[in-house]
Amino acid sequence: MSKALLCLMVITVLKLNSAAASSGPQTAWSVFVLPNPVVTPNWRSYAPANCASNPDACAGDSRFWESWNFSVFASDLDASFKAVSQQGKYHAVMMLMPLGDTPTFWNNIQLVYRSAASQGVALQVVLFPKWKYGAEWCYLYSANAPVSCPRAAGTTTSVAYLQLRKMMSFVESLGPGCVNSAVNIPFAIWYGWSNFSPGYDALKRFWQSLPNSGCNLRASYITWLDTAFTGTAEVQRLQQYVKSLSQPFWVNTELYSTAQIQRYATTYAPYQTIITGYWGATDTTGWAQGMCLKWNTALQPARLGVWTFYDRDVSPIELYRAYINGSMAPIGSICLSQ
Repeated sequence: MSKALLCLMVITVLKLNSAAASSGPQTAWSVFVLPNPVVTPNWRSYAPANCASNPDACAGDSRFWESWNFSVFASDLDASFKAVSQQGKYHAVMMLMPLGDTPTFWNNIQLVYRSAASQGVALQVVLFPKWKYGAEWCYLYSANAPVSCPRAAGTTTSVAYLQLRKMMSFVESLGPGCVNSAVNIPFAIWYGWSNFSPGYDALKRFWQSLPNSGCNLRASYITWLDTAFTGTAEVQRLQQYVKSLSQPFWVNTELYSTAQIQRYATTYAPYQTIITGYWGATDTTGWAQGMCLKWNTALQPARLGVWTFYDRDVSPIELYRAYINGSMAPIGSICLSQ
């Protein structure tokens, strides 16, 4: 799956008393991407002046979150999170966001959090950095940033890293916040570039740079891997290092085909979430049948993320979705609902 604007994907948490052969995952999330025609209908008509000439271009980078006022879509956000909550099997949303910095950007993050919380839905941030602060991978460098990455004045720290830390701290401050090395909101970040390989040392230094007191950003950090990067050696190596410190290191892996799931379903177990979906289902029964096959292939993953809305507005169009005909597809005992 591409990591541009995708379909809304929500992963929610379901806790089962047992893992019977016909059951779904023990934990599941639903993942959202904005904009999309379900949560942000007619979003183009609300384009600010700097995006009015080409709203789609703005929606493809950081500017949708930075420039659009999400309060216009507040009722649709509430309705979407309510659908997740009422389904009864989903408890949390993975919301994809870019790296940005405007008053509207911070207000929009707060609005999304409050909307989800008002419907009893937990939030996990998924950061796809985009390119406002140089290449996406520039966020990795707390020091010795490559010269191609914009640096903070008088330092070798990348601006992207400083903005990431600012965003992580802001997200952790939402709601009750966190103290005493706690984690308030998990924060997954894209890792993997076909034209650049940071390597283990860079990834380890990045992880070590995150504070583990006050809000424990090390513990909140999750690595997000698209299918092509699932077997990335440095991520596996870092997880082993963190586990040697008796700490968990979570990894989200996008796996879609039977071959992909069979090969990588346990690469990062027990600290792994499988992100998947069923392409083009026209009703929840068809979705159930397709997803059941995936779950059986993956030997009933303890943690499963499913794309919730397919994106019919922004290219590339993808047809994974769990929100069909105005309702959420069930997660818990999906193999029984065929």
